[in-house]
Amino acid sequence: MNEVLLYSTILLWVVVLFIGFTLFIIFRQFGEVYLSTGESIARDGIAIGDRVPLLNNRKTLNGQTVQVQTGKPTLMVFLSPTCEVCKDLIPDWNHAFHERNDIHFRVIVVGNKEKMVEMVNNQELKGEIIPDENHSILEEHRVRVTPFAFILDKQGVVRGKGLCNGMEHIHGLISYLNSDFVAVKGRGDKTSAPA
Repeated sequence: MNEVLLYSTILLWVVVLFIGFTLFIIFRQFGEVYLSTGESIARDGIAIGDRVPLLNNRKTLNGQTVQVQTGKPTLMVFLSPTCEVCKDLIPDWNHAFHERNDIHFRVIVVGNKEKMVEMVNNQELKGEIIPDENHSILEEHRVRVTPFAFILDKQGVVRGKGLCNGMEHIHGLISYLNSDFVAVKGRGDKTSAPA
């Protein structure tokens, strides 16, 4: 009888671990599911076709003044030190940073400054890093979840946006730079379709 209980307990733990792993995979790919419709893309973040707010008088994490106009497109991502998916994104972000010198890379790190510094130093996050301890930049850009990214043209106009979980999402956002704006009738929102 004891053997039956032992084997059934082991089997139950295997099932629980399998379910936990499956849920992790589903939540990991949440970005693809969440942004699968035009309505959800238009809802979060500044609308495609609109300019992002200027970051005047802001300082980077190392104390330099934020570059207001870079003369090239900007890939801007919002990360949080408490977000595991954000930490997992850093190697892909750094790879894209080294791969694309024609794009300015900007990281808005949201939350506690000590945790920001720890996250940035542990994985050597590349790009212009701007702290947002009071979430004001997050709110100005209407971002609700991290990691969330915008691709901006040279004038600071949003060309694409969405959750950014890895290299596929980074390349997908960059591809919007070569797209044409298409006005969507009805809600006044604009969307961008790859050419």
